[in-house]
Amino acid sequence: MLDEWKAAFLRHTPPTDLMLDAGRKALGPAAGTAVVLFGLVLLLLGKRAALFAGSLAMLAAFGVANYYREVFYWWPIDRPDLMSDTPSLLSPPSWHWISLLFLATQFFGLLARVPSVPLWGGWGLRFGIGFLAALVLVPPGFHTQLPEYYASWPFPLQAKVWPILILTLTIALGWAGTEQVAKNNPGPMVAFGLAASLFGASLVIAHSHTGKYADAVSIPAAALVGIGLVSIFCRVDTGGALPAVSLILPSMLFIAYQYMSEQTTVPWQAFVYASLSPLAVSLMALPPFSRLTGFAKWAVFLVLCLSPTVAGVTYAVKAETLVDTQTVEDEWK
Repeated sequence: MLDEWKAAFLRHTPPTDLMLDAGRKALGPAAGTAVVLFGLVLLLLGKRAALFAGSLAMLAAFGVANYYREVFYWWPIDRPDLMSDTPSLLSPPSWHWISLLFLATQFFGLLARVPSVPLWGGWGLRFGIGFLAALVLVPPGFHTQLPEYYASWPFPLQAKVWPILILTLTIALGWAGTEQVAKNNPGPMVAFGLAASLFGASLVIAHSHTGKYADAVSIPAAALVGIGLVSIFCRVDTGGALPAVSLILPSMLFIAYQYMSEQTTVPWQAFVYASLSPLAVSLMALPPFSRLTGFAKWAVFLVLCLSPTVAGVTYAVKAETLVDTQTVEDEWK
């Protein structure tokens, strides 16, 4: 029985050398940078600077890890050859704008939390960034993959509108909700929970045989782990690091689904479920969940945070394996 479990585990995890390489070049630098910068800013400026510290730590971790791992493109306009690796449904190389969207989300995430910014202004920034990301990331022909009935009653909007609308709402509501939950619950749990969701999403992406995109969600996950470690001792709001998480989780899953190899059989449900953790966590900001205390609060939080991830991973591992070492190595190049 133990051997069977071990064999099953090995079929669904990348080779050890690849994981060690990712840890050395991406996850380690991201987590270390986050720990040092988050802790240093809090030490110098105090707990009142927690939002700024979290946002800066996430951006720095992203930049340092990308410098070593080269997962993202810094500026796609400088690389016209990027057009060659886009699938047929994509006109521009849209996913190559993730770095700039990441930066914009973190910047406007701080701006939305400035006390002088009215409530409607904060929501406007979140929906604006979410809509911009959807316009950039959803390819013009994606709606042709949707069933025809989405263009008729009771769906009053044309089919091409639905992917943009859904991605916009997922980013904006997940962004606002996770920030509020982190604000209401200072400490490491929100950061650790969402980090686990991101790592789970990277496993879904790896099973879709688009392994090089798995690092794209693992890097902010490692940064959240670093931020969470510091907040164990400081008990501060980690919400400054979360706007980009709410952007990159659904966005990279959506992108991985588009780039998925034709030979793979990972169903769309795996990608959808794995992207829902920020939205599920956001329920903790609403009654009756917001009134919970103690063990019950964190038990409900873990269920809401990890259930979508577990469902997504379950769909993925039932459909595909990572048993072919050479194929997996090629996917991470």
